[in-house]
Amino acid sequence: MIEASVGEDGTNRADDVRAVQWLLLRIGIDPGPVDGLAGPRLIAAIRTAQVRFDIEADGRIDPGGRTIARLTGARATWDGDSRNWPQERKLASLHPRFRGRIVRVIDTLRRDGLRPTIVYGWRSVAVQRRLLREGVTQVGFSFHNAQTPNGLPAAWAADLVDDRWYWTEPECHIFFRALGAAGKAEGLIWGGDWTFRDWAHLQGRRNAELASVRRESGLT
Repeated sequence: MIEASVGEDGTNRADDVRAVQWLLLRIGIDPGPVDGLAGPRLIAAIRTAQVRFDIEADGRIDPGGRTIARLTGARATWDGDSRNWPQERKLASLHPRFRGRIVRVIDTLRRDGLRPTIVYGWRSVAVQRRLLREGVTQVGFSFHNAQTPNGLPAAWAADLVDDRWYWTEPECHIFFRALGAAGKAEGLIWGGDWTFRDWAHLQGRRNAELASVRRESGLT
């Protein structure tokens, strides 16, 4: 999982640090941005995990050590309303093959002076059905609900807005046009092209694959 030590006085190779940051997010501990940098927030998050696991809280994770073993074996925590999760946790809820493309879309939009924020990555089927009742969506299962067979979020969709405008007309469409262009440059599907306009929506699988994604998620 990691090749060298991470945290307090660690080697802190960027790939190892990012792996630890994702693992911490997976169990509901916020390490700050997943940026490969071992700063004070990450070290504090490691200590929080060590306290939870009843391990000496030295703020350091070593390959083959007790902390990495407990961290990788811990049950994932994905409860609560995902709208309220921090941005990095929303990113962590995306399917790995989709996540990198969304990160590149966000980077492109930021370079263009926009302020992208993820409203939804993954969301539970229960939340999806509530949105269906409210008329916000037209489907009871969507690519947002995708998960691994053992129940970990692996969403193939993300909804993004500019944090200055959200859905405020007409300013929001400055962002949504740029979102569509950046998403399609990454080979993603943009909801703004649909008859039912879903301007904030990017998707990593074709609509025709929804039934397959549902089966892959272990849902009937």
